[in-house]
Amino acid sequence: MKFSRVVTSTRSQKNLGIMRIKTGLTPNILLRFAFCMSLNDPSIPNPDEFNQEGSELTPAVLFEEYEQIYLALMLNRLKKDKLDPEIYLHKMTRAHLNRGVITLSPRINDLSNFYELVKEERNA
Repeated sequence: MKFSRVVTSTRSQKNLGIMRIKTGLTPNILLRFAFCMSLNDPSIPNPDEFNQEGSELTPAVLFEEYEQIYLALMLNRLKKDKLDPEIYLHKMTRAHLNRGVITLSPRINDLSNFYELVKEERNA
């Protein structure tokens, strides 16, 4: 089982651009953190809330050499949510990425905000 290309929503694409300007961090770094934030949220995101008209990302760009770790995290979440990975892997990966970006965006005004969030998550 592998990730496929992911297309962000237009809202996520806009938010990623704003966060990049505020922090200097590339979208793939922001997306990884946002993805983990969403995976930590016990509710199940609705994939239909997010259009597919934003940026297209390959797994190699999005997750780099950590792709297998993120895949394991996603498969674990699908199991927890009782969703068949064969059917839901791509759809729910996209949903978690988009929900994470929308959750992360209002919490980031500069790089120090991102650093504080990382510290909070480590201590949680």
